[in-house]
Amino acid sequence: MKAYYEVEEAALNSWPALQTRSLGGWLVKANQGYTKRSNSVQPLHHFGPMEQHLEHKISRCEQFYRETSQPAIFKITPFTEPEHLDSVLARRGYRIADPSTVMVTPIPAAVPAGAGELVLEDQPRSYWLSLLVEWNGLKASEEKTFVSMFDSSPLPRVFAVLYAQGRPVALGVGVLDGDYLGLYDIVTAPDCRGRGHAAELIRGLYRWAAQRGVRQSYLQVVTGNKPAEALYAKLGYREAYPYWYRVQPE
Repeated sequence: MKAYYEVEEAALNSWPALQTRSLGGWLVKANQGYTKRSNSVQPLHHFGPMEQHLEHKISRCEQFYRETSQPAIFKITPFTEPEHLDSVLARRGYRIADPSTVMVTPIPAAVPAGAGELVLEDQPRSYWLSLLVEWNGLKASEEKTFVSMFDSSPLPRVFAVLYAQGRPVALGVGVLDGDYLGLYDIVTAPDCRGRGHAAELIRGLYRWAAQRGVRQSYLQVVTGNKPAEALYAKLGYREAYPYWYRVQPE
C-alpha cells in the first residue's frame, strides 16, 4: 500500500486550495467551500503520541473551519496518521461521506489519435467553464474559485474539450505532478454518453502527458458510479486504494 503514497501526494498537490495551513503534520485546506478535496484536513503525518494532543489537534481544525463558516472535514486514506483517527472522529459524531476509490494505470507507449478534435488550453476559458456548469453542476458562483485555485498552482495542467461533428461532447482536466497524470472532472455531454467520447478525451490527455515524459495516470471515482468504473476499467485502470471523508456533525 505504501507504494501508492506518491499517488496520494500527487492528488494532494494537483487539486489545490486557496488556503493551506500546517498543523502538527496535517495539512488543513480551505477553498471557499468548493469540493471536499480542497476543503478538508489531509492527515498524512501526526506528531505527538498523547491522545489528548490528538483531540486538541482535532479541536483546532474545527476552530479553523468555524472561522471559514464550514464544517470540519477529514480525508481518511490508508496513509492517515494516526491510524485510529477514523474511529476517534466517529466517536465525535463525524459521519462518512463520499466513499471513493483511487485507480491507477500505466500510460500506453503508443496512443492512437481519435476521430474527434481535441482542444487543450492551459487555463479554464469561459466556454470551458460554461460547459462544466451545464454538464457537471458547477455553480456559477464557484467559477471564480475554480479559476483562482488553479492560478495558485505551478503544476502543468490542461483543460480539454473534445469536439465531434462540430460540437463539444466531452471535457476534462489533466494535471502533472512528478511521474503522474491526474484526471479530474471527466464529463460527457448528457445527450452524447455511451459513445466513447470520454475514453477518446482521456487518450488525448495520455498523449499530452506522454510527450512530457509522464508514464502513469491516476483518477478518483466515487464508489458505486458504475458507468465511470466500467469506463476506467476498459482503459486499464485498477483499484489502488479506497478513501472517504469524515464530516463534522452540525
